[in-house]
Amino acid sequence: MDHDITTRTNVFKNKNFALLFGGVLVSNIAHILFNFAMSLYVLRIATQVYGEDKAPLIQGYYLLTAGMILVIIMPFGGALADRLNKVKTMYFTDFIRGFTILGTGLMIYLTDSNTTKLIMLFVMAIILGINSGFFNPASGSLLKFIVSEDDLQQASSYLNGSGNLQNIIGLILGGVLYATFGIYLIFIINGVAYILSAISEIFIHYDAKKSTEHTTLGLIFKDIGEGIKYVFNYKAMFVLLIAALFLNFFIAPIFSNAMPYFIEFGLSTETTYLFSDYMSSENWYSIISLAGSISGIIMALVLSARKPKSLYHKDINTNLILFCILLAGLGATMSFYHLGYLGITPTLIVMILFMFLMGFAQVGFNVPIGVTFQKKIDKEHLGKVQSVIGVLAQALVPISGLFGGILISQASIVALYAFSIFGTLIVSLWYVANKNSKTI
Repeated sequence: MDHDITTRTNVFKNKNFALLFGGVLVSNIAHILFNFAMSLYVLRIATQVYGEDKAPLIQGYYLLTAGMILVIIMPFGGALADRLNKVKTMYFTDFIRGFTILGTGLMIYLTDSNTTKLIMLFVMAIILGINSGFFNPASGSLLKFIVSEDDLQQASSYLNGSGNLQNIIGLILGGVLYATFGIYLIFIINGVAYILSAISEIFIHYDAKKSTEHTTLGLIFKDIGEGIKYVFNYKAMFVLLIAALFLNFFIAPIFSNAMPYFIEFGLSTETTYLFSDYMSSENWYSIISLAGSISGIIMALVLSARKPKSLYHKDINTNLILFCILLAGLGATMSFYHLGYLGITPTLIVMILFMFLMGFAQVGFNVPIGVTFQKKIDKEHLGKVQSVIGVLAQALVPISGLFGGILISQASIVALYAFSIFGTLIVSLWYVANKNSKTI
């Protein structure tokens, strides 16, 4: 495949990378749009069935279901990613996701029972989680096979920047479409986008080496064990993943639980707010969420133009501490609003400012880590190791979604912010002080 690998300055001339970039762009825009709408839709349907007090808890169970399935399946997907054709795995699972979403949308449209709708959404979350468990390791380990090592930082930066572009487009569309047309058009758009993405992925080609061994359950468990051993032996990676495990546990509820709660039970109950004559609460949810994506694109472009480094620990540690400080500012602002000390208009303005600044820190943290892992991990172990990385980094996120729902329902939204801020600060300081973090 050497003829497909181009110089660092011409990464988009690499047809395989261009197809991967385009396919990911289309499907993820729809995915972000869909998740945006679902975070509000599940909360709204649960409120109609169980009331406002229990609705956040039901949303927490939804997040737990979707996340736990992904965490359980991903190690198997990682092991198979090193044995099966990565591209075939990607487009096969994208086809399944597309038709599942279209089918679920149709069934929800045809039923009047909110309880039945909730059941269908939970079943859909399980199916989507299973397919993501196979898709993510395959797509995450493909990059190293289609671009040269010199192009990894640029390609990784563009993909990361693409993620923020996806957020911008998806969140803008999500706010407009959900407020104007409701949930059903979003089901159609997301389902069709996955199918189109699958079609584009069919044309990606790489040197896929077939395994000479017959794939059995025993070999799959052996590969999972090798992936775990690989991570444990790489001390710097292991320490970083432990930090990521707990950082995600404390950070995720702010965006998966607290933000939808603020929109549904805070902003939407206000009689007047900034630009209330022109913008709905769902539109504001889009604006708040995409503020960080705009700065993320800027940061990704900056990083794509920089020369690769041998060590990135200073960049990673600086951006981690900066993100932690900004998150604390965001949490304090939201707490002051919910306690009645801050009006809705200044709350919206300050939220956008903090989200914008957090985008710089988040990309400044993520890109160096992604580049380091792509360079350090051997090709033949990339799928299984990246699946272990994904599991270790995300394992507690489903539980955090449920825990966030319990905290809001049983204590208060302010308790959730205090929990998240304090936990993030402790984990960040532990990681920066750890000697192994200096070797990345």
